[in-house]
Amino acid sequence: MLRKGYVDTSEGQIHFRVEDQGVGPTVFFFHQTASSGSMFEAMMARLAGRYRMYALDTPGFGYSFGTDRIPGIGFYADVLTEAVSALHPGPGKVHLCGHHTGGCIAVDMAVRTMPARTQTLTLMGAVLATAEERENYRKTFDAPFRPEPSGAYLQVAHDYLAGLGANTTTELHHRELVDHLRGWKATPQAFNAVWDQDFEALYARVACPILNICAPDDVVWPFHQRAVAARPDAEEAVVGGMDFECDRDPDGCVAALDGFLAKHPA
Repeated sequence: MLRKGYVDTSEGQIHFRVEDQGVGPTVFFFHQTASSGSMFEAMMARLAGRYRMYALDTPGFGYSFGTDRIPGIGFYADVLTEAVSALHPGPGKVHLCGHHTGGCIAVDMAVRTMPARTQTLTLMGAVLATAEERENYRKTFDAPFRPEPSGAYLQVAHDYLAGLGANTTTELHHRELVDHLRGWKATPQAFNAVWDQDFEALYARVACPILNICAPDDVVWPFHQRAVAARPDAEEAVVGGMDFECDRDPDGCVAALDGFLAKHPA
């Protein structure tokens, strides 16, 4: 049974979803901007009984605390490492899985904040972009749905999500619309943190086994391909679903992740 709760950190409370009936190792999931941990529920349902799983809401998104002070991806990594340590105390290792922004956070955690505790790292849409590409994306993804009196931003957000593939079902589109509207203040903070990060340098230093998952029609597919080329030692899985692989192709995502984790038990 999927449950929800909060865990305290030095900065504020982190909201999480947990499926803890599994007898296997522990997996932590980190979502994309501007979703929430809800994007992993379909995967967690399929993996129930095999793992202990947590999906954390990044600060500013879902039901986690918000802040005006986001100095970079390192801030998210520090806070979420606190949450991981509180939810899974002790020296035991865990598996990290991050989608888009969540992958940027997870790679920082795997290298800087908890390398000794990271058994594997799964990146769903690795953001291995050049400095020039990051600056171009910074201009594009700023605040696509800032609230204004006419309410037109609601249609802007709706259309934005449709362009990323959330409109395959009304339920998915609505869920993501609610999450994106809730996280409108945090969205430019998170995107700027992503574009400020030297993902390539951190990625090169990851010492644990890596799995790269992506859909060919995901907006970051070119970056994923670059990440695959940069680390021939990493495994790759190609799935479907545009930017919403976890919802649109949960079976493909679960097959890839489950097979990978089975090779590297914690």
